[in-house]
Amino acid sequence: MSRLVFSEYFAGEVAEVTRESALSIPPLKRGRDILVGVIAGMELQQWRDDVKVPSPWLLNSAGSGISPWHRMAGTIDDLIFYDWSAWAVSRAGSDPTDPITDALRIPFERWAVDDFTGVVHVDGEQVDASQIIIFPGNGSGGILMSGAQTIKGYRALERSWIGRAQNPIPLVELHQTSDDPLTDGTDEEEEDEIQRLVDEWSAARLSPNGAVGYTPHNIEVKTHGQSSTDLFVEGRNAAVLDVARLLNIPASLIDGAQTQASLTYVTTEGKRSEFAALSIPAWTSPIEARLSMDDVAPAGEVIRYDMSSLVDVVAEPVRTPKED
Repeated sequence: MSRLVFSEYFAGEVAEVTRESALSIPPLKRGRDILVGVIAGMELQQWRDDVKVPSPWLLNSAGSGISPWHRMAGTIDDLIFYDWSAWAVSRAGSDPTDPITDALRIPFERWAVDDFTGVVHVDGEQVDASQIIIFPGNGSGGILMSGAQTIKGYRALERSWIGRAQNPIPLVELHQTSDDPLTDGTDEEEEDEIQRLVDEWSAARLSPNGAVGYTPHNIEVKTHGQSSTDLFVEGRNAAVLDVARLLNIPASLIDGAQTQASLTYVTTEGKRSEFAALSIPAWTSPIEARLSMDDVAPAGEVIRYDMSSLVDVVAEPVRTPKED
């Protein structure tokens, strides 16, 4: 399986899109943390018709030392960034159909699939197909590929607003109007009159009576507008909305604000339902489908997430209205 590296020029520099650089974007990290936290916390259950089948390996770690929560957290992380993930599995016997007793997620950079033969290699060594489960994602290609431009664009915006904050527009200029220039202290015998004037003016502005100032006849005070306080707020908010679309989650979950023209009234329960019905399945359905195949669950059985925690909400108590 090929590893994709992006080295296109953006904003005058080579911008390589990696998982680490993507996680440096706050809204993307928040969205990733929400998906990982919610899905990894949901229990996987094995079913035959309406009967729950005991599957200890889904709930406990037999010998890997890695909890099922961390195994699933790494799997969701892989699907978000790369659209692929893999587990190494141990079985009760040597037969490929023997029950699985334990599973361990393999870091993405440690495994690969030969594009021509389909053979899987882990750390450069070929592994038997019965010892590994490969999870295809939802077909988006992973956020490092489908969201490369958004990631680079957000980083460019960050550089811009940080530069604006570090180099603010000078609000006041003390402009000399006479022909006799003030000294700048470049000569050893000269006093730095320019710096002294600036320091005295700045100190006077910070005093309790700083709203009133005085300048001599040869100094004119010029103002150059106001310091921008938006720091590219609109552009950064638009990038947050794009990140939400890439992760397939409601923008409100990562503090993205819709434009005024597209605002609609949505209750908290409405957002919760949208997240459960439209966002979560994009990441859980590929895992359920793969684990329900015959090399994992016997024919006639399926593995599904317990999503009751997403829909079971304790209603607020009804209180009797009080008269004024």
